[in-house]
Amino acid sequence: MRKVLIAATAATAVTAATFFVAGPAFAQPPRPSEQIQDYAPAIDRAADALLNVDLGPVLDAADPYRRHHRRTLRDMARRNDPDFERRMHASIYGTADRMGRAADAFAAAEPALRRAFDQFEHDMAAALYAPPPPRVRPGDRLAPPPAPPPPDQDDDDAPFGN
Repeated sequence: MRKVLIAATAATAVTAATFFVAGPAFAQPPRPSEQIQDYAPAIDRAADALLNVDLGPVLDAADPYRRHHRRTLRDMARRNDPDFERRMHASIYGTADRMGRAADAFAAAEPALRRAFDQFEHDMAAALYAPPPPRVRPGDRLAPPPAPPPPDQDDDDAPFGN
């Protein structure tokens, strides 16, 4: 009997451990900031590739009387700013960080925004499908608007101490 209890306890422990060690099916999706940070190195490599574009032939076509030979965007940017590449890479990662914070803030506000848009949609549908007000023709006498309801006597928030 003791062996059965030990085996049952061990099986329960293994099952619980398997359940609590979350696999990909139980993992939470990554936060938006993590996804943006994951893209930052690819953007950095793409920017490096763009800096290697040879603009010499384009410049030769635009100004045929002057030879530009091989001139890349990197060469043109470094000419006036020797620290250009370091600042560009820092700017890419800094921008990714700021975009990640903004995306996290939007993700946190998403349920409230969804409720507000659902309420707006409901209110617009009610306004569109409500019966139209009666038409007023020139010369018709309009009834005065109804009187406002009397103030609540035990209202502590009354502005003039009613």
